[in-house]
Amino acid sequence: MEKTSDEPSVDLFYPASLPVFLIGTSGKGGVNALQFLAKHIPANFPAPFFFLLHRLRESPVSKHHLLDALKHKSNLNIKVAKTGEKVKMSTIYLPAQGYHLTIKNNTIINTEEPSGGHWRPSIDALFKSAALEYKDRAVSVLLSGGLKDGVDGLIETTYQGGITIAQSPEDAYNPTLPLNALLGDHPKYVLPLHDMPALFCELAGYGCQLEQKNIAQKAAIAAAMKKKEVKK
Repeated sequence: MEKTSDEPSVDLFYPASLPVFLIGTSGKGGVNALQFLAKHIPANFPAPFFFLLHRLRESPVSKHHLLDALKHKSNLNIKVAKTGEKVKMSTIYLPAQGYHLTIKNNTIINTEEPSGGHWRPSIDALFKSAALEYKDRAVSVLLSGGLKDGVDGLIETTYQGGITIAQSPEDAYNPTLPLNALLGDHPKYVLPLHDMPALFCELAGYGCQLEQKNIAQKAAIAAAMKKKEVKK
């Protein structure tokens, strides 16, 4: 891919071996985004995924609603996470009803702590625990959504040496959460949803699309240019 004169020079950032992907989103656009990813992440993908649709603590949306929305579209094993189970590759984990989804010693812990805040499950709780657990193996991604849940988790991921990604705001059903990601963390990659499976393959060292490195390069350039815009 040729670089135009006004595009910054960028390096590609990769997680350490055996990455763990953490995806946070909210609202109607979030369900659709997770369905797209579940359908287009290839079978036998060499990493686990955590899909989290943040909800109010009193939300009537159940764990089974999200599981039912995704299970017939996924190429990977998809399940509601249970406390005590070890995290495995080629699996998409969903949060249990009414609990935050956290990870310690590569083991899932469903917890009511922190007990404050409006959201349960919370994107921040997942991202922060995974960043502390996996350090430079963590890949945290914010998609379409409202407000700021997940931005502090991106910041923690960056601090611990992991990779952060945001959906292009202009591509998102609700651009608020991706915009807050850009303002709060300056993600390493910014790209539309339809390119994310290719980027995930590139970051995992899994050859599944011919253009995946070019897509990563474009996403890194977009992130650098968005960072310059935010600073103005």
